[in-house]
Amino acid sequence: NIRFMANNGDVRIFFSDNGAGIGESEITRIFDPFYTTKLGQGGSGLGLNIVHNIVTGVLGGEISVSSKVGTEFEIVLPVVAPRREGDDE
Repeated sequence: NIRFMANNGDVRIFFSDNGAGIGESEITRIFDPFYTTKLGQGGSGLGLNIVHNIVTGVLGGEISVSSKVGTEFEIVLPVVAPRREGDDE
């Protein structure tokens, strides 16, 4: 399920599923680099860390997650991304 909202100069994107959810001990670490629940089964554990870095660093936004039955991510982005050092003027 994906929903979008725009207000006060930002855009909010909600992405959710109705799966089993993420456990309390895992949810606090899912944005950490190299964190994975499937160690040794492929994957690097960098996916959500990369998403977090792009959303917060490059785009100047925020990302959060909640999980009970299913999991929901909320991404808040400014309508205009911040200028970064070295960007052409």
